Amino acid sequence: MLDFPEPYLLAPSSLTPTALRERAEALLAVTDATVFSALAPGDAVELRGNFLYDAWLVRLGPDAASDLHAHSHGFGTVAVVSGALRETRATVDGLDERVVTSGETVATRPGDTHRLTVEGDGAVAVYLASPPKRTAPRIVSSATPVAAIR
Repeated sequence: MLDFPEPYLLAPSSLTPTALRERAEALLAVTDATVFSALAPGDAVELRGNFLYDAWLVRLGPDAASDLHAHSHGFGTVAVVSGALRETRATVDGLDERVVTSGETVATRPGDTHRLTVEGDGAVAVYLASPPKRTAPRIVSSATPVAAIR
C-alpha cells in the first residue's frame, strides 16, 4: 500500500467532459452578463486558464461555422450561453445532427469528429479545453476566413 499519493492523482493531465461541463456551469454563474453583450461577433475573452484547462467566452456571428474536424487529443466542452448551434457529428452510421440551445452543452473526446454551425442571428458560447490549448477558439465566417472552431 502507498503511504503517499502518486503525483498523477494530485494533478491529472486533463479533465473529463463531465468535469469541464461542471466548470462551464460554474463560470456562467459568476460571469457578469454585461460581458456577453460587450463582445463583438468573432471576439473571444479568456475566462480561465491553468494547467488543467482553459475557458473562453466567444461571440459568434450568424455566419460562423467550423469545418468537419476530428479531435485528436484532450477533451472539450462548448456551453451555449445564448442563441443556438447546430452540431453535425460523424458516427459509424453516418452524420447525426442536433441543435444545441442556451443552457445545453456539446462534449468532445479524442476521436470525435463534428462540425458546429451557428443557427439564426448569432450565439454566445463558453469553450473549454483540457489539456489547455492556450489560444482562443478559431472561428470561420464570411468575414474572417481562418481555421475552425476547436
